[in-house]
Amino acid sequence: MATPLSILLVEDNPGDARLIQLGFVESGLDVALDHVDRIDKAVSLFAEKAFDVVILDLSLPDGKGFGTFSKIHTHAPGTPIVVLTGLDDESLAEDLAGAGAQDYLVKDNVSPRILRRVIRYAIERKRAEKELRLAAKIFEGTLESIIVTDENLRVQRINSAFSQITGYTQKEVLGWEFGRFHADTPDSAFFKAVQDILVESGQWQGEVINRRKNGEAFPAWMNISAILNEAGHAANYVAVFTEITELKLSQERVRHLSRHDALTGLPNRMLFGDRLEHSLAQAHRNNTSLAAVFMDLDRFKIINDTLGHSEGDELLNQVAQRLKSCSRGSDTLARLGGDEFALILEDFADEDAVAKVAEKILHELSQPLTVGEHEVFITASLGIAFHHASGAKDEEEKDPAAIAATSSTLLKNADVAMYRAKENGRGNYQFYSSDMDEEAMERLKLETSLRHALDREEFVLHYQPQVDSTTNAIQGVEALLRWQHPEMGLVPPARIIPILEETGMIVAVGEWVLQSACRQAKTWQDEGFPLMRMAVNISPRQFKHPDFIQHVTNALNETELDPSYLELELTESMVIENVDETARILEEFKERGVRIAIDDFGDGASSISYLKNFPISTLKISHSFVIDIATDRDDAAIASMLIDMARNMDLTSIAEGVETDEQLDCLRERQCKEVQGYIYSRPLASADFTKYLKKRLSN
Repeated sequence: MATPLSILLVEDNPGDARLIQLGFVESGLDVALDHVDRIDKAVSLFAEKAFDVVILDLSLPDGKGFGTFSKIHTHAPGTPIVVLTGLDDESLAEDLAGAGAQDYLVKDNVSPRILRRVIRYAIERKRAEKELRLAAKIFEGTLESIIVTDENLRVQRINSAFSQITGYTQKEVLGWEFGRFHADTPDSAFFKAVQDILVESGQWQGEVINRRKNGEAFPAWMNISAILNEAGHAANYVAVFTEITELKLSQERVRHLSRHDALTGLPNRMLFGDRLEHSLAQAHRNNTSLAAVFMDLDRFKIINDTLGHSEGDELLNQVAQRLKSCSRGSDTLARLGGDEFALILEDFADEDAVAKVAEKILHELSQPLTVGEHEVFITASLGIAFHHASGAKDEEEKDPAAIAATSSTLLKNADVAMYRAKENGRGNYQFYSSDMDEEAMERLKLETSLRHALDREEFVLHYQPQVDSTTNAIQGVEALLRWQHPEMGLVPPARIIPILEETGMIVAVGEWVLQSACRQAKTWQDEGFPLMRMAVNISPRQFKHPDFIQHVTNALNETELDPSYLELELTESMVIENVDETARILEEFKERGVRIAIDDFGDGASSISYLKNFPISTLKISHSFVIDIATDRDDAAIASMLIDMARNMDLTSIAEGVETDEQLDCLRERQCKEVQGYIYSRPLASADFTKYLKKRLSN
């Protein structure tokens, strides 16, 4: 149900008021009429309710003429006021209209029809004014730039947002062709296409490049709509645009981050793959060659774990900068992830030129790096694979799918060559050759089998005695890992330890070795054999594991082996990686009674001063100094020095790899405490070693 029009009649003449009331009845308007005869009463009503229209007599007891209107308009500025007067005064009517009156009625001419028309007009006019004010407020208040043009796309009006964004004023752009402040001129193909679309559909939207008054270009998203006249033709066009510079920059940042490494800023694996495919396609077009270089930092994980991840990140950044210095602007250098980098080389003279790049990289990386307070030395292993395009190749090789397959193969080949470089001692480069595929496949099979070996109980321990060089009594045994493969037989440790270390499987396998060795030592003790140390080799990755101390503790607790009969063999490089942390771990083992041995002592390039800082029990002299001790004066001198050092520090010296009587005699002369090697026994399985022990006891 419609709400009646709320009308206030301010009239002091009862007869005129009655005529107005009857006029409303006869007009057919649905009206709720309030009547007062004074200005002050009208003002009081304004405080209580709102009216759709006020009909005001200018001559009242408390007001006359224009002043009466002013008082009412002041208290009801948003309400349409129709002035009622007995005088037909055009001048007064104009003044009142200028002051805000909606209409002017002469009492003698008021009829129901005129009254109805005037009231409706007053209400519609007020509504239109309100809408216009709202539109104007939106026009000026919006943050979006607005341009109003005529039917010929010439500027008629702009809002303040347009001026703020572009720097132009209304006066400057008035009458301009619409496209004049775009980067594209009004006669450009783009702008003509926009005009054609507007003529056809009346609307267009899209991204444009505008120019500010200072000439600076900026991107904007624009909507243009036609305003039609009564005939259905475009009378005006309204263009609304928003500057999207920040959005474009944000999108570009996201795009950049999605295709670049966040740490080094280098292209990432995805972008490297795209560029490799592009380079291959170009090589086919130009009948040229390219090389893919796969690089992996050696021992990075140990450095990263030792120094911390923030220092590790800094190291990677410095490596990236050095690699950049070795590459040309036309080359693509990328970080594929972790400590893996890759390089695409194009337009090189021959393979020797690529080799020179590899040598330059190795040289640059070999120079010391300063990370925080530490001087760090690092090397890299490089694998290089070539792709030689040939004009005789089939056209299908230029197909995108074929290019992608070639790219994948090329990178895989470089990866295979990189692993060969690691196997050849690290810190070198290798060119890919087809025979490497067979070795890589063999390695993959070996790695796959190794992942199941522990669950399938295929690992076994062999034991080699450590014998007192004077009394020939067995003082200890070293547990050595072997893999009893169901098809390959007994696999030597040299083939499996590197894979276990690289894959991280060494932690679980090492824990099994500790458990098994301690259990075997306790078994021999329970069977009445002489008490012997059980020496167990510890890998770098195993030693750095946060649960390593707990693994050793678990092995001792579960087997009930006295800790004094367990000896952990570490290498020199392991104990000097992080001196403070190593000292803490070794002191904890000392408190528990576990012995510590340094394996292959003398092979390391580090200072021996660290020995006094660590609770070490045993020095194992490297086989490299023992093998020629009887014939090489230098080896004999080095062995003598190491044995004397151990004796002066009250440490047990054990010579490894003793095979001949001549070697044994030299070691005895130099008072080497213990010896280990084939001269006494090869490493034996537990059952065979038990027989060996029984035989020695029976003699």
